[in-house]
Amino acid sequence: MPICPKCRQTNRQIKDGRTPAGSQRYRCKLCACRYTPQPKDHGYDQDIRLHALHLHLEGVSLRGISRILAVNHQTAANWINGYTNYLPADLPDSILDLARLDGLIK
Repeated sequence: MPICPKCRQTNRQIKDGRTPAGSQRYRCKLCACRYTPQPKDHGYDQDIRLHALHLHLEGVSLRGISRILAVNHQTAANWINGYTNYLPADLPDSILDLARLDGLIK
């Protein structure tokens, strides 16, 4: 049985739904604290994000990336926009021009 993080009791703990990530949520009937003892990470793996960046640098459109990776196109755009700060300065001009046309680099 899980332990309440507030009152440290193990008895009178009941299931109280799930988190958006799918973890079991509990509620302590003694102090009414709601908690998740083993939360799951939500979101996408780093590998998928890097794959989106690689596809973009290869010239695939954002909508194409979204179809290939089964994510929303705006999500892919946000990932790529976040990675532009980490791109090396010595990239070929054609790739940098592509990023500027997409509005990712100003």
